Amino acid sequence: MKNKNFILILILIVSVFAEFCLTYIRYSNQSLYMENFSILKTGNLISLLDVILVSAFVVSNVISKAKYRMGHILSLLFIASVGLVCIVGSFVIPDKDVKLVLYVVFFIFKLFVIVSLVLLSFSNSKKLHVFNSLGYVVLLLVGIFAITFYFVYTYSDDSALYKKGNRKSDAGVILGAAVWGGNRPSPVLRERINKGFEIYQQKYAPRLILTGGGSPGELTEAEVSRNELVKFGVDPRNLLVEAKSNSTLEQILFVRDRYYRKMNFGRIIIVSDNFHLMRASEICRFNMMNVDTFASDTPLSTESNMNFCVKETFAIIVFWLFGLG
Repeated sequence: MKNKNFILILILIVSVFAEFCLTYIRYSNQSLYMENFSILKTGNLISLLDVILVSAFVVSNVISKAKYRMGHILSLLFIASVGLVCIVGSFVIPDKDVKLVLYVVFFIFKLFVIVSLVLLSFSNSKKLHVFNSLGYVVLLLVGIFAITFYFVYTYSDDSALYKKGNRKSDAGVILGAAVWGGNRPSPVLRERINKGFEIYQQKYAPRLILTGGGSPGELTEAEVSRNELVKFGVDPRNLLVEAKSNSTLEQILFVRDRYYRKMNFGRIIIVSDNFHLMRASEICRFNMMNVDTFASDTPLSTESNMNFCVKETFAIIVFWLFGLG
């Protein structure tokens, strides 16, 4: 009995330490310090829920007088420990794709441990049934994906708040998209540029920040956006260009460091496609940036919209859990 309780306590310690490491990673991946920690962020709330569940069901199993299979409890400790090794090992691995694989392995192992502890608490036999646990893990993953997909698919921007005429921002941020032929905006980027010009023309934002890098030998996404807006008659002095970023997270972090903090912005408007806006706004809010969103008018078929929303669902879950964007 004492050995069983000792192992369960070790599982709790390993799990809590792993969540602390994960939280640290979530912040470090965005060049933030832990002093910026807020429990109200989605990823942090998920970590808190995980710690509460592990703690509650470790205690439930500790106080149980039933006889446990020691090999089964040791197996859970081993799985939790492997997850911890994955999350700690990611600190010394520079490759982003390898890091992501380690993060995902950790997350699946963590879910398996939580589910198994819950099932052990309610099981009369106190045996670990691996396939039952795996089945519930799959159900949890499907449920998390389905709920997140719903919020991405039904997301509404904040344009209605500005039509009332009493809301302003310090800058509009046009997120980059593909460039065609080396110097022409793709249809997606074209619609983002058009929407950015619209909010500038309506005086919702006094300046526009243009983001997005490019391939060698061609204009960057930001430079193409700037050229188009100058053709529309926008004063070049009101166009701020960021031409090195390659991801949504990089674009937003640049805006945060170069403009939002240094120029003491109180609010910005993010311009992108509707399916992309929920993730962009979540990244901004995690980084303590007050943000509104405007959706571009890119025409998409139902199939294309669904495909983009599926990709964004995966991307926003990865951001919530690991701080990658």
